[in-house]
Amino acid sequence: MTRKNITWFGFKITQKQSVFIFILSIIGLFITIFLLMTLVSSLMMSFMYYEPYYYPDNYIFQMIISMLPYILILTVAFFMCLYSLIQSRKIAKNYSDLINPVLESRPVPRYTEVKPTSIAQFCPNCGKVMKGNEKFCTNCGQEIRY
Repeated sequence: MTRKNITWFGFKITQKQSVFIFILSIIGLFITIFLLMTLVSSLMMSFMYYEPYYYPDNYIFQMIISMLPYILILTVAFFMCLYSLIQSRKIAKNYSDLINPVLESRPVPRYTEVKPTSIAQFCPNCGKVMKGNEKFCTNCGQEIRY
């Protein structure tokens, strides 16, 4: 199995780092969404409660121009967090395939060979282990009765 070169902004990262980036990108998404909604809602409030007698004619235009850099920066941050979220997930999945390879199914035999069990026999005189069905002990020469 060959590993694909999936990178995060050109950097090769490990599975642990990709999990950390995944968590940070989720937090970053929530923060950027909150800040973008705050900017948009304040802009909408200024449209709704615009008093032409108290503000100059180009007040709304000035407000949009003054908020535009912040909106652009937060939009770029939002898309960077979204890209990081997607890439870190791909990297983590790529490593999980390498760590836990797919197991090949092997046929299970219907029966297994079992080694025949034998009872160990000892000489009653000296205690030496006897091999097979010997009639005399090879150590002391005593006759073995079964």
